Amino acid sequence: MDGCLSCRCVNGQRRCQSNCPSLHCSEGEVKVLEPGVCCPVCRREYPEDPVAECRRYTEVRNITKGDCRLDNVEVSFCRGRCLSRIDVILEEPYLQAFCDCCSYRLDPQNPVHFLSLQCASGDVEPVVLPVIHSCECTSCQGG
Repeated sequence: MDGCLSCRCVNGQRRCQSNCPSLHCSEGEVKVLEPGVCCPVCRREYPEDPVAECRRYTEVRNITKGDCRLDNVEVSFCRGRCLSRIDVILEEPYLQAFCDCCSYRLDPQNPVHFLSLQCASGDVEPVVLPVIHSCECTSCQGG
């Protein structure tokens, strides 16, 4: 990144300083250091309102467990993105993370389905399939 610093020799030591002009951002803007650029620039704090998008999807799958299987089972799952941020605070650890994750809610009336997988031996293998009722952004565990 040539042109970022101006350096000179002082008493046999290299002294460098930034060539960036002083920058004062308007209200609603923040200083951002973009990749490959020497000096920060002002950008809107939220360039476009970020959107959390956590949705429930359903697809038909073939379920297997060992040599047992059941075909054409409707399975629901959650997928999407949720918002997160890190704020500076005035007490240790000086940073506070707020993280949301795309999570699920089980069907309150019928939280699981009991399925019977057919095994090659002729036996039946019982399995439990959670029934996802809805998906939403919730606070991440452990973060």
